[in-house]
Amino acid sequence: MNATKKALLAALLLAGGALAPAQPPAEIGPAEGIADQAISLARELRLAMYYAALAVYAPTPTDQRLYIQQVVNLIEGEGGEHTVAAPPARPPLPGMLARLELIRKAMPPDVPPGKRRVLSLILTNIRSFLGFALDESLAALRRGDIAAGAEHMRKAFAFLYAAWGIEVETPYLGGIWLLLRHLGYQQRPMSPEDPRP
Repeated sequence: MNATKKALLAALLLAGGALAPAQPPAEIGPAEGIADQAISLARELRLAMYYAALAVYAPTPTDQRLYIQQVVNLIEGEGGEHTVAAPPARPPLPGMLARLELIRKAMPPDVPPGKRRVLSLILTNIRSFLGFALDESLAALRRGDIAAGAEHMRKAFAFLYAAWGIEVETPYLGGIWLLLRHLGYQQRPMSPEDPRP
Protein backbone atom coordinates (compact mmCIF):
# COMPACT_ATOMS: atom_id res chain seq x y z
CA MET A 1 0.00 0.00 0.00
CA ASN A 2 1.53 3.33 -1.00
CA ALA A 3 1.95 6.32 1.32
CA THR A 4 -1.05 8.20 -0.11
CA LYS A 5 -3.42 5.31 0.56
CA LYS A 6 -1.98 4.80 4.06
CA ALA A 7 -2.45 8.50 4.83
CA LEU A 8 -6.04 8.43 3.56
CA LEU A 9 -6.91 5.38 5.65
CA ALA A 10 -5.27 6.89 8.74
CA ALA A 11 -7.23 10.14 8.25
CA LEU A 12 -10.48 8.24 7.83
CA LEU A 13 -9.86 6.20 10.94
CA LEU A 14 -9.05 9.30 12.97
CA ALA A 15 -12.07 11.18 11.63
CA GLY A 16 -14.37 8.23 12.06
CA GLY A 17 -13.61 7.48 15.68
CA ALA A 18 -15.22 4.28 16.90
CA LEU A 19 -16.90 2.90 13.82
CA ALA A 20 -18.83 0.04 15.35
CA PRO A 21 -22.29 -0.53 13.89
CA ALA A 22 -25.13 0.39 16.18
CA GLN A 23 -27.70 -2.04 17.53
CA PRO A 24 -30.95 -2.41 15.62
CA PRO A 25 -33.73 -0.15 16.85
CA ALA A 26 -36.59 -1.24 19.01
CA GLU A 27 -39.74 0.83 19.07
CA ILE A 28 -38.94 4.52 19.33
CA GLY A 29 -40.90 6.29 21.98
CA PRO A 30 -39.85 9.43 23.85
CA ALA A 31 -37.49 12.11 22.56
CA GLU A 32 -34.39 10.40 23.97
CA GLY A 33 -35.25 7.40 21.76
CA ILE A 34 -35.15 9.68 18.75
CA ALA A 35 -31.80 11.07 19.88
CA ASP A 36 -30.44 7.53 20.23
CA GLN A 37 -31.61 6.69 16.72
CA ALA A 38 -30.02 9.87 15.35
CA ILE A 39 -26.71 9.00 17.02
CA SER A 40 -26.87 5.46 15.63
CA LEU A 41 -27.67 6.93 12.22
CA ALA A 42 -24.60 9.19 12.47
CA ARG A 43 -22.37 6.24 13.40
CA GLU A 44 -23.65 4.18 10.49
CA LEU A 45 -23.20 7.12 8.10
CA ARG A 46 -19.57 7.54 9.18
CA LEU A 47 -19.04 3.84 8.67
CA ALA A 48 -20.61 4.01 5.20
CA MET A 49 -18.28 6.90 4.30
CA TYR A 50 -15.33 4.82 5.47
CA TYR A 51 -16.34 1.85 3.29
CA ALA A 52 -17.01 4.13 0.31
CA ALA A 53 -13.49 5.56 0.58
CA LEU A 54 -12.04 2.07 0.87
CA ALA A 55 -13.95 1.08 -2.28
CA VAL A 56 -12.38 3.96 -4.22
CA TYR A 57 -8.87 2.72 -3.37
CA ALA A 58 -9.58 -1.02 -3.32
CA PRO A 59 -6.69 -3.04 -4.77
CA THR A 60 -8.88 -5.66 -6.49
CA PRO A 61 -12.41 -5.84 -7.93
CA THR A 62 -13.32 -8.42 -5.27
CA ASP A 63 -12.25 -6.11 -2.45
CA GLN A 64 -14.09 -3.23 -4.07
CA ARG A 65 -17.33 -5.23 -4.31
CA LEU A 66 -17.08 -6.20 -0.63
CA TYR A 67 -16.67 -2.56 0.44
CA ILE A 68 -19.47 -1.37 -1.85
CA GLN A 69 -21.80 -4.05 -0.49
CA GLN A 70 -21.14 -2.78 3.02
CA VAL A 71 -22.26 0.69 1.94
CA VAL A 72 -25.44 -0.77 0.42
CA ASN A 73 -26.11 -2.84 3.55
CA LEU A 74 -25.73 0.20 5.80
CA ILE A 75 -28.11 2.28 3.70
CA GLU A 76 -30.77 -0.35 2.99
CA GLY A 77 -30.45 -2.48 6.10
CA GLU A 78 -31.77 -5.95 6.81
CA GLY A 79 -34.39 -6.99 4.31
CA GLY A 80 -33.33 -4.39 1.75
CA GLU A 81 -33.70 -5.31 -1.91
CA HIS A 82 -29.92 -5.30 -2.48
CA THR A 83 -28.73 -6.22 1.02
CA VAL A 84 -26.52 -9.23 1.54
CA ALA A 85 -27.34 -10.89 4.86
CA ALA A 86 -24.89 -10.32 7.71
CA PRO A 87 -23.15 -13.29 9.36
CA PRO A 88 -25.25 -14.85 12.16
CA ALA A 89 -22.82 -13.57 14.82
CA ARG A 90 -23.63 -9.94 13.95
CA PRO A 91 -27.00 -8.40 14.75
CA PRO A 92 -28.86 -7.20 11.65
CA LEU A 93 -28.85 -3.46 10.97
CA PRO A 94 -32.15 -1.71 10.29
CA GLY A 95 -30.55 0.52 7.66
CA MET A 96 -30.17 4.27 7.61
CA LEU A 97 -33.27 4.78 5.44
CA ALA A 98 -35.37 2.82 7.94
CA ARG A 99 -33.90 4.80 10.85
CA LEU A 100 -34.86 8.06 9.15
CA GLU A 101 -38.44 6.86 8.77
CA LEU A 102 -38.57 5.73 12.40
CA ILE A 103 -37.34 9.15 13.50
CA ARG A 104 -39.92 10.89 11.32
CA LYS A 105 -42.80 8.78 12.67
CA ALA A 106 -41.68 9.13 16.30
CA MET A 107 -41.58 12.93 16.30
CA PRO A 108 -43.36 14.04 19.50
CA PRO A 109 -46.64 15.89 18.93
CA ASP A 110 -45.52 18.82 21.10
CA VAL A 111 -42.71 19.86 18.70
CA PRO A 112 -43.55 23.43 17.57
CA PRO A 113 -44.71 23.65 13.92
CA GLY A 114 -41.73 25.73 12.78
CA LYS A 115 -39.24 23.30 14.29
CA ARG A 116 -41.22 20.33 12.95
CA ARG A 117 -41.01 21.80 9.43
CA VAL A 118 -37.24 22.31 9.74
CA LEU A 119 -36.73 18.78 11.05
CA SER A 120 -38.86 17.39 8.24
CA LEU A 121 -36.78 19.24 5.65
CA ILE A 122 -33.55 17.98 7.21
CA LEU A 123 -34.81 14.39 7.22
CA THR A 124 -35.89 14.77 3.58
CA ASN A 125 -32.47 16.12 2.59
CA ILE A 126 -30.65 13.29 4.36
CA ARG A 127 -32.95 10.73 2.76
CA SER A 128 -32.34 12.22 -0.70
CA PHE A 129 -28.56 12.17 -0.31
CA LEU A 130 -28.63 8.60 1.01
CA GLY A 131 -30.78 7.61 -1.96
CA PHE A 132 -28.27 9.16 -4.37
CA ALA A 133 -25.41 7.36 -2.58
CA LEU A 134 -27.31 4.08 -2.85
CA ASP A 135 -27.88 4.63 -6.59
CA GLU A 136 -24.16 5.26 -7.16
CA SER A 137 -23.20 2.24 -5.07
CA LEU A 138 -25.54 -0.01 -7.02
CA ALA A 139 -24.17 1.39 -10.29
CA ALA A 140 -20.67 0.56 -9.05
CA LEU A 141 -21.74 -3.01 -8.28
CA ARG A 142 -23.10 -3.39 -11.82
CA ARG A 143 -19.81 -2.26 -13.37
CA GLY A 144 -17.19 -4.87 -14.09
CA ASP A 145 -14.02 -2.81 -13.91
CA ILE A 146 -12.42 -1.32 -10.85
CA ALA A 147 -11.85 2.15 -12.35
CA ALA A 148 -15.53 2.66 -13.19
CA GLY A 149 -16.48 1.34 -9.75
CA ALA A 150 -14.11 3.83 -8.13
CA GLU A 151 -15.70 6.72 -10.04
CA HIS A 152 -19.17 5.73 -8.84
CA MET A 153 -17.91 5.36 -5.29
CA ARG A 154 -16.34 8.82 -5.35
CA LYS A 155 -19.83 10.12 -6.14
CA ALA A 156 -21.35 7.90 -3.45
CA PHE A 157 -18.85 9.27 -0.94
CA ALA A 158 -19.76 12.83 -1.96
CA PHE A 159 -23.45 12.12 -1.38
CA LEU A 160 -22.74 10.48 1.97
CA TYR A 161 -20.64 13.49 2.95
CA ALA A 162 -23.51 15.79 1.92
CA ALA A 163 -25.83 13.72 4.13
CA TRP A 164 -23.35 14.22 6.98
CA GLY A 165 -23.43 18.00 6.55
CA ILE A 166 -21.44 20.55 8.52
CA GLU A 167 -22.08 22.48 11.71
CA VAL A 168 -24.11 25.41 10.49
CA GLU A 169 -27.56 26.74 11.31
CA THR A 170 -28.45 27.66 7.74
CA PRO A 171 -28.58 25.48 4.61
CA TYR A 172 -25.14 24.78 3.20
CA LEU A 173 -24.33 23.72 -0.35
CA GLY A 174 -20.66 24.13 -0.99
CA GLY A 175 -17.10 23.16 -0.33
CA ILE A 176 -14.96 26.03 -1.58
CA TRP A 177 -15.19 27.89 1.72
CA LEU A 178 -13.55 25.10 3.66
CA LEU A 179 -10.87 24.76 0.98
CA LEU A 180 -10.07 28.48 1.18
CA ARG A 181 -9.96 28.36 4.97
CA HIS A 182 -7.50 25.46 4.95
CA LEU A 183 -5.37 27.29 2.41
CA GLY A 184 -5.06 30.18 4.85
CA TYR A 185 -7.41 32.59 3.07
CA GLN A 186 -9.31 34.28 5.91
CA GLN A 187 -11.39 36.91 4.08
CA ARG A 188 -14.55 36.05 2.26
CA PRO A 189 -13.96 36.04 -1.50
CA MET A 190 -15.63 38.92 -3.31
CA SER A 191 -16.15 40.84 -0.07
CA PRO A 192 -15.40 44.58 0.09
CA GLU A 193 -12.16 43.75 1.96
CA ASP A 194 -10.94 41.56 -0.92
CA PRO A 195 -8.66 43.69 -3.14
CA ARG A 196 -8.78 41.22 -6.03
CA PRO A 197 -11.44 41.42 -8.76
